[in-house]
Amino acid sequence: MKGVLIAGAAIAAIAAIAAGAANARPGPQHPTLLTGVEWKAYGSTEKQAYLNGFLAGAAAEQAALAAPPVSAAHDSAATSSRVIAELMAGKKLHFPYAPSVYSAQLDDYFWYTDHVATPIVDVMASVNRRMLDP
Repeated sequence: MKGVLIAGAAIAAIAAIAAGAANARPGPQHPTLLTGVEWKAYGSTEKQAYLNGFLAGAAAEQAALAAPPVSAAHDSAATSSRVIAELMAGKKLHFPYAPSVYSAQLDDYFWYTDHVATPIVDVMASVNRRMLDP
């Protein structure tokens, strides 16, 4: 349950950043629908915050799926952080790279104007797959 709450908090942080972007689009956008338009409008601080939230949310979700069922005797937050630590130590996180690595990849991808309509989450998944391929 805490893992889901952590993922929700990360998504809320991304939404707050998106709302603060320099009027990239009228009306609020769900964080999963943000595209290269928003990415290109972000400064380095906003990009870093977006990616930190994305990576934290992805790790929390992965941990929630990998963690044993939570009982009344176990604290779900401790279980989640323990599982994330184990995944990190075993180099098994689905999104294992630092935010700066992903930021450079996104900047390169969205440099092409015909790519700006692509959702950031789709680019993240594609870039990550490509970097993980041997």
